[in-house]
Amino acid sequence: MSDLSKTPYGERNPDSPQELSVFSFLIGKWEGKGKTKIENGKFAEYDVTWIGRYILEGTAIADELHGPMPDGSPYLGISLRQYDADRKTWIIEYLNVTHSFLRKQVNKESGSVRVSGQNVTVTSESPGVVVREHYQVENDNAFVYRLNVSNDGGKSWNEGQVEMTFRRSQ
Repeated sequence: MSDLSKTPYGERNPDSPQELSVFSFLIGKWEGKGKTKIENGKFAEYDVTWIGRYILEGTAIADELHGPMPDGSPYLGISLRQYDADRKTWIIEYLNVTHSFLRKQVNKESGSVRVSGQNVTVTSESPGVVVREHYQVENDNAFVYRLNVSNDGGKSWNEGQVEMTFRRSQ
C-alpha cells in the first residue's frame, strides 16, 4: 500500500519565496538527448534523464541528472536550489555523485541567476573556470539546457560544450 501523503515530486510550500518559481519548470521527470564536445571537436551523443523534486518541506528544489559519461560509464549529478529571502540571494550547489565532489555555484559572494523571459542563466566561478548554464524553457513540456565554459574569466567562451534537449515524460 502506498503512502498517499507522499508525492513523487513533492509540492511547493505556499510560503516559499516567489523566486523559487524560476526553477519550478524542472519539477517532474524529463527524458532527452544530450551531446558533449569531446576531443578533436567531436561530440558524444547519449540519452539522458532529468528529475526535479521539491524538497525541504517544499522550500527548495533538488534536480538530478542521470546519463552516461562520454566513455559510456554512468553519471549522476544533483543540483540543490534554494532562494534565501532574508539575504536576497540564491543558494545553488551541485553534487557530482559520480566524481565525489560538491561545487558551490551561487551564493551571496559568488555566481548569479539571471532571468530573461523564459530563459534562465546560472553563472558560477571556480578557480580558473567560469561556467554558464542556460535553461531555455520552450513550454511546459520542453526545455533545452546548454553549458558554456570560459578559462579566461569570462572574456571568451567555449560555447556548445554540452547541449541537452528534454521533453516531459511525467
